Amino acid sequence: MSLHEFLGEERALDWYYTANSSNKGLKLGYRRVSGKIGLTNKESGVRGAWVEKRIALFKNLFASGYSIIPFSTPTEATAADGFTSVDEYTNCDILLLEFGGTNLQFYKKDWDKTVELIKSHSGKIIFINDDPDLPFLWELLPNEKWDRWIVAANATNSAEVSTILKCPMGVRVVDLPMANGMTFESFSNGNIDKTVYIGRPNGRTKYFKEFLKSPNLEISGKPKEWTDFDVNVIENPQQKDRRKFYRNYKGCLTVYDSKHKISGWRTGRAFHALYAGIPVCAPSGNNGLNWTYPVETAEDLTKFTSLSDEKRKLIWEKQKSIIQNETNIDLILL
Repeated sequence: MSLHEFLGEERALDWYYTANSSNKGLKLGYRRVSGKIGLTNKESGVRGAWVEKRIALFKNLFASGYSIIPFSTPTEATAADGFTSVDEYTNCDILLLEFGGTNLQFYKKDWDKTVELIKSHSGKIIFINDDPDLPFLWELLPNEKWDRWIVAANATNSAEVSTILKCPMGVRVVDLPMANGMTFESFSNGNIDKTVYIGRPNGRTKYFKEFLKSPNLEISGKPKEWTDFDVNVIENPQQKDRRKFYRNYKGCLTVYDSKHKISGWRTGRAFHALYAGIPVCAPSGNNGLNWTYPVETAEDLTKFTSLSDEKRKLIWEKQKSIIQNETNIDLILL
C-alpha cells in the first residue's frame, strides 16, 4: 500500500507541498538526518526502515492540516510510487529532523546536507528520535542557538533522555509517543505455539539467560549475534513481511537494555507486534512499556504462551485500548 492509498486520494492530502496548495496549516520541512526515506510497505531490509511509524506520523500531520516539504531522497520503492523530494531549502515554518545513522565516514554527505538545511532555516527545529543509540551530532553545529530546538523522543523520562542523547544546554526534550496512528490488524490466534523475539541480545543477556529456559520462545535474528546462547535462530522477516510474520505467533516478547529502562523508552518491537494483532509481554521496569503483560521468569513466559486464544485476545484488546489513547506530534508543533 502506498502513502496515497493509505491516506486516500484527495489532493489536499498530497505528500509534498506545492505553491498552489489550499492547505492553510503550517509548512513543515522534513528530513531524515542521514539515509533515504521509505514510505511504502514494499521497502526492503530487516532493520532500521522505521516505515510504519513514519507513515503514521505523516498521516497525523496531514489530517491536522499541515503541509510537508520533503528534504530527503526517497528510497527506490518509494520513488517508484511517484514520490519526489526538494533538493534545496524551501521556506518552512518548522524544520523536522528524523534520527538516522551517525557514522560520519558512511553518512558524511547526508550530514553535510542536514547542517546546510539547519543553517538556512531560521525558525523552530524539532529532532524526532526513536533510538537512544542514534543521537544528533551536536558537535557539527558549534555556533547553534539551541533554544530553538526541541528533541521529541519516544520515551517517558525526558531528563534521562537529555542525558543519554547528550543534549546541549537550552535544548528542550519532550515525550512523543510515536506509534499513534499506526493501523491495527485484527487479532490473530497464531498457528505457532510460541512467543517470538525479533532482534539482538545486546545489553539484554541476563534476561535471555532466563527466558531461553522456556521451550516456548522463538528467536528471530542473525545467528552470529546469538553465539553466546544455545538457541536456534530463525531468519528475520523483511520489513514488508513483518506484520504477517508476527501474526504466526501467540505473542511477542519485548526485552530492553538499560538505556531503554531508565529512560522509559518505548521499544519498537512491542508496538509492531501489537499492531500486527498479537499481545505483548515484557519484564517490568520500563515505564514506557507498562501496558505489556508482565513476565519475569521462563515459567511466566511459558504460561503466557499457553493461554487460551480467548484470554490472549482480551489481553491484546486491553493493550490496544491503551495505545490508541496516546497523544501525537500536534501538541509540540503549536
